[in-house]
Amino acid sequence: MTEHSTNGKILYTYYIRCYIIAVCLIEFFAFKILDPYYIQFMTTEKGLELTPTQFGFFVSLASAVTSAIDYLTGAFADRLGRRLSWGLAMFCYGAGMLWLSSISAFGPALVTAVLMGISYAFTSGTREAWLYDSVGQEGTRKAFGKLYLYSIPFTAIGMVVAYILGGLGSLRIPIALTGVIIIADGLFIMTFPENYGNYRRRGWLEILKTGFYQFLESRVLWITAVQSFFFTLPIWITTAWWITYMVEQFGVDLKETAFAFGVTSLAAAVTGFYICKIKITDYRKLILWPTLLSALAFLLMPLVHVPWAFVALVIVAIASSYLRGSGITLLENEQISVERATALSFLNTLRSAFWAVAPLLWGTLISALGLKVTFFFAGVASLISLFLLKLALVLRGEDS
Repeated sequence: MTEHSTNGKILYTYYIRCYIIAVCLIEFFAFKILDPYYIQFMTTEKGLELTPTQFGFFVSLASAVTSAIDYLTGAFADRLGRRLSWGLAMFCYGAGMLWLSSISAFGPALVTAVLMGISYAFTSGTREAWLYDSVGQEGTRKAFGKLYLYSIPFTAIGMVVAYILGGLGSLRIPIALTGVIIIADGLFIMTFPENYGNYRRRGWLEILKTGFYQFLESRVLWITAVQSFFFTLPIWITTAWWITYMVEQFGVDLKETAFAFGVTSLAAAVTGFYICKIKITDYRKLILWPTLLSALAFLLMPLVHVPWAFVALVIVAIASSYLRGSGITLLENEQISVERATALSFLNTLRSAFWAVAPLLWGTLISALGLKVTFFFAGVASLISLFLLKLALVLRGEDS
């Protein structure tokens, strides 16, 4: 092995390791501390006590802000650096959490929604573009597999911290701590090597046009964008409302809530082992089968009457979401050659527009019909997503 190839392998491993640690710190540590308390703080008398419609507006506002600036922040990342954009995203999100922990009314909470929207825009497509252009498709797939395996110790520590904080009886402390951790993660990201959308520095207008045309010319990207609207409902449930259902249906307390969130970390373990076992990128195994499993899990959720069975179905739904998310990310990046962050940001602009509407729609649905019926609708939405993704893979084969 030559010195050049050895150095290349070391750098390859370094990029993957940096990505894994940065993502684990926010998604599998900070968010595991936040998740058991966030929805309770937002929707119960222990916090802001928002109605489903108000909470839907909060999420919709964040998505509207993202949609308004997403395309421009993608060009920002390709022009000035993906690392810089990713770090700024963490600073905005952390500041939003610190602000949220200090307020007591719906109006001031909208400041956090705006900061979250800015954060989503800066990170939209950026961190995957940073990784994909550094290690390629197979390196990105391996990074996803290792990410979910490494997430297990991060989740375990986050679960312990969340459980301890549950004993303090305050929902504000976990939210504030989450803000501090995410800002620290931003500082860590700023130590990474920088990369850009093209080796030749382009002007702003040229970057925007190149990213837009790459999206416009790909039928696969159009379909993955459209299917994401239908999957907003399953995501909406697995990130928020399933824990509200457990509190209302099974009467779990704060510590039991934190424990339930910790148990769902098994989803990440299943995902990591599964992706690592796949030798090459197989979109049927990464996208189609997980989406079908997601549909079945949601259709069964209203039928179970014990907490452990319900949590088991949530684990299936979350693991399926992780798998299909990894597969769709690989599929979308495969369609793009240059100005990756800009093209992905245009794609995510459409998704943000969907998220600006979807929470209001799903909040109204939950208020009118209840969570049990909403689980059924989530199953149907997953099946529609499955059909569209199958179509995208057929078109991918034709384009090839």
